[in-house]
Amino acid sequence: MVWIALAGGLAAIGVIVWSYRRKASRSEEAQPERPAEGWAARLDEDARVAFMEGLRAYQDKVGPLRVSDERGVLTVHDPPRLVSLHLLADRFAGLGTDGLHDPEESVRELVAGCVAAERPGVLHLRADWLGDQVDGMDRRAFAAAVREIVCPDGAVGVTGWSADEDAGSLEVTLAAVDGEEGNTLLLDLARVLDGYEKLRAERPGMPAGALLRDVLFGLLAADGPGLTWTRPPAERHRAALLTADRLPADRTPAGPPAASPPAGGPPAGSPPADRAPAT
Repeated sequence: MVWIALAGGLAAIGVIVWSYRRKASRSEEAQPERPAEGWAARLDEDARVAFMEGLRAYQDKVGPLRVSDERGVLTVHDPPRLVSLHLLADRFAGLGTDGLHDPEESVRELVAGCVAAERPGVLHLRADWLGDQVDGMDRRAFAAAVREIVCPDGAVGVTGWSADEDAGSLEVTLAAVDGEEGNTLLLDLARVLDGYEKLRAERPGMPAGALLRDVLFGLLAADGPGLTWTRPPAERHRAALLTADRLPADRTPAGPPAASPPAGGPPAGSPPADRAPAT
């Protein structure tokens, strides 16, 4: 009788557990899927899966990549390139069923085209951009000085930034406004340095901060070369960065702060860390 009672108790427990799991499963199934945002919204679900499969294959067979969902940037490490994910997603969508049938080859060809030729949404970098120092600034200090002008702490409309002094790049993300998507500036520090050294030769006595400010404002106003955006920029995007700097005109750029973020990593309060395509 004891065994019968024990078996009956275990059976009852099993029924309760099964019923609970079934209800939990139904509850999970009922959760609505969060709609895709940013660059991913340019692709339907099947295309997004295929696109990410293509990026994973590229990383496995060609070379490392880094995906920044929040900034909408794909980083190619060798050779160093920054590519707009909005641009890539649009081009992948344009392939139609061909992209879905062979995402590995489709994405490889799209990325290879960006690696080969610079265009709006694609920025080519130079890993050897600063060998020693310029006006007492090494790579880290120069990148920090540029960042301090383009997006100083507390700049209105800036939601995050990422500086990589090794590859020579600065990315600055601007917030969405009135339903319009945000945007990310991609800046090549090597070409900023080229402009800085050229202007230094013309104005040898000019303070470093004022000199660098003139170079950067010239690049931003002319929209390059040496910069691009993840999406076609509106006038407000340029204006936000042209008016971001509030430092005195004669201030000499200081070295980077002690708590400066690591290369390629955002500061506290910035968007989540970048990721490699999942394997």
